[in-house]
Amino acid sequence: MTENIKKIIEEKLTIIKLPNKKKLIEEEIIEGISYKDGHIQISLFANKDNIEEIEFVGKLIKKELQNIEGVISVTTVLTNEPNKRETNDRTEDKKQKIQQINNVKKIIAIASGKGGVGKSTISINLASAFSLIGKNVGILDADIHGPSIPHMLGLKGKPEVNSDKKIIPFEFNSMKVMSIGFLLNDEQPVVWRGPMVHSAIKQMATETDWGELDILIIDMPPGTGDAQITVSQHLPLDGTIIVSTPQPVALNDAVKAIGMFRKVDIPIIGIIENMSYLLLEDGKKEDIFGKDGAKNMSEKEKILFIEEIPLDKEIRESSDRGVPYIFEKKDGLTKDIFLKAAKKIDKII
Repeated sequence: MTENIKKIIEEKLTIIKLPNKKKLIEEEIIEGISYKDGHIQISLFANKDNIEEIEFVGKLIKKELQNIEGVISVTTVLTNEPNKRETNDRTEDKKQKIQQINNVKKIIAIASGKGGVGKSTISINLASAFSLIGKNVGILDADIHGPSIPHMLGLKGKPEVNSDKKIIPFEFNSMKVMSIGFLLNDEQPVVWRGPMVHSAIKQMATETDWGELDILIIDMPPGTGDAQITVSQHLPLDGTIIVSTPQPVALNDAVKAIGMFRKVDIPIIGIIENMSYLLLEDGKKEDIFGKDGAKNMSEKEKILFIEEIPLDKEIRESSDRGVPYIFEKKDGLTKDIFLKAAKKIDKII
């Protein structure tokens, strides 16, 4: 960041006033400022007390900074890394807020910093691979604003409640499945803000009768917003798997997701590169989106590179039919890769 631009940004931030008449800088929620090649990123500390106003704060910042000469974009990223003087108190608060899920041994979040990288496809096929190697598996679709798991598993209807007032999840090939998509009409949009998103995710996770599970896969929404913070702060995650495609535009956002999980002390199990290449009829590979992008990034970030999944037409077709590729395909290269990935992850967790 050039000193000149840094000075201008800091000056602009000092004049922003909040609805309570206090200056933004006095609230101590700005945790980081970065500038590169015309792009500004402001890191904001989010917690249970200010989560509702953070979105408004982000808009104020963008409005104030976007007119700086030479600035192309302004983005705000939510974190919850506490100041040193608050570390002990917040660590204790976090322990108190985490809600255990009975009879679930391991919980893994499948996340990405960007939509469109095939995260949900990876979630259902990885869950299916775990099932095939003998694990009792559950899938929680936490993508509140764009639930796709019901369609990809061909499941419809409203869930029932048992005598203990727990939600009875749907089942697909013995896998337990819960999604906000079961509670809404097919074409009904989810126009919810922070508190409602928090409540919905926690309720689906903790008030569903999952039975005895070896692994619960949580299909996260893309990005680093309310839903991700809710899951990381309130559920006992054993780790997260990052999904990205090979090209820089996806990898840049994947790095942001990695940074967010590190800030909230969630272990990064590794990264899966999706749509790595197109396998041609002659056996050659066509690197449509670039080559080794996630592998190189994993080395830089010092995280495990789990596997690379090819761009396979049959995966898309099986998802549209509502049957995971892993269950539908008897054998094949891509199926072997998913099974290999599941075994590798199982050893780690």
